[in-house]
Amino acid sequence: MKKIWSILMVLMLMISISSLAFADESEENNDEEINEETEKEIEIMNNSLGAEIRLLQLEKSITKNLLKGNMIVDVLEGLGYNTTNLIAILAEMGYILEEVQTADPEANDSVEVFIDLKTDARNLTTQFRITLKDLLSDVKYKEVKEQIRENLSDELQNYSKQIRNRIKQFNRNQIYRLYGIVGEGNNSLVNKYMNGSSTMAQVKLQINKMVNNKTREKKMKIFSELKKEKIQNKFHASTEAENAVKNFTQRETERLQKRLEQAQNSGNEKLIEQIQNRIQNIQDENGNSGSGNGNSGSGNGKGKGK
Repeated sequence: MKKIWSILMVLMLMISISSLAFADESEENNDEEINEETEKEIEIMNNSLGAEIRLLQLEKSITKNLLKGNMIVDVLEGLGYNTTNLIAILAEMGYILEEVQTADPEANDSVEVFIDLKTDARNLTTQFRITLKDLLSDVKYKEVKEQIRENLSDELQNYSKQIRNRIKQFNRNQIYRLYGIVGEGNNSLVNKYMNGSSTMAQVKLQINKMVNNKTREKKMKIFSELKKEKIQNKFHASTEAENAVKNFTQRETERLQKRLEQAQNSGNEKLIEQIQNRIQNIQDENGNSGSGNGNSGSGNGKGKGK
């Protein structure tokens, strides 16, 4: 029985500290639903630090795609290709980057903003990829992608450093929260994690040892509390995801209208045309109302920002 309890506690502790794996490595996702990964991502956005991490990861992802996109355009222009459509896509992606950078992680709608902008970024990335493939043969497409693969800016390293620091802060708070549930504390363990001499896995095992020294009744109470908290986090993420779907089309139209104003000031005719066409498509699909229940052609406000 003791062995069973030990296994259960290890499993619960392993999932109780939310996974903070970088969310910007996958190349494609064609789901039209808020997928499990996105829903898992927003589990930690019930506090401003968690929201800051997700927005910063999204900012890094968009920056990475912009850097890659601009490198591709430079290569193609050198080869004599017409890159007007690609440049227009990258210009709008730049607007999205600005919107992510100015998003407030402490705002009540931070989850909604994260999902909206992640969706927009994903859709533009897909549009860029399709446009590029239409422009090049399969062989040339792979050739161009290979040329820019290893030439990304040091700017991404700076993002990675910032994200790692925020994650450490977040996990530190999670450790103290677990200490509160277990009824013990160990600052030296936290310090070792923060200075890098202990990993998160090692910290979890140490906390598990603390739990195993408790009475059966105390173990049951701890297990129940961890399970309850996990359910609450999942419910929060699910509720936020459902709320983000509501009026997505209306919010998308409003975002596009603001970007259209920026585009008109820029004088980029292709960008203006691109945004106007998307606004018109949304209005056509929703009876020329420009609003709806989130069932837009851009993926229902859901999906990945890649």
